[in-house]
Amino acid sequence: MFNFLGMQISGETVGEVRPVADMHQRKAEMARQSDAFIALPGGYGTLEELLEVITWAQLGIHHKPVGLLNVDGYYNSLLTFIDKAVEEGFINPCARRIIVLAPTAQELMDKLEEYVPYHDRVASTLNWEIGPLGY
Repeated sequence: MFNFLGMQISGETVGEVRPVADMHQRKAEMARQSDAFIALPGGYGTLEELLEVITWAQLGIHHKPVGLLNVDGYYNSLLTFIDKAVEEGFINPCARRIIVLAPTAQELMDKLEEYVPYHDRVASTLNWEIGPLGY
């Protein structure tokens, strides 16, 4: 868990807590130390982090799987939105395959282990070490 400026809205702390200066550093640390990204049902912060790691995958910044634990259909509306964006031409159909989806943790883990990146690498020189302002 990464603690942003001493603030963390969550349940009981499990594992190590690492202080970070900002949200960008938090995401960079998560990216550096993970083999995959998994979004559980959550709020704005979860959605923001999820969309950024999907974008990073689309740009070729990483080739790690991005999983959604779709408990009781929690992410169905988001997936409908994404599918509409594909249909309208705003998201490439190959990029839609970045998202790995399952209703249970075990099924999601199985799918993540089998994941093969489908998208093309379009920005191989980019990385998550550079902040939004280029430094």
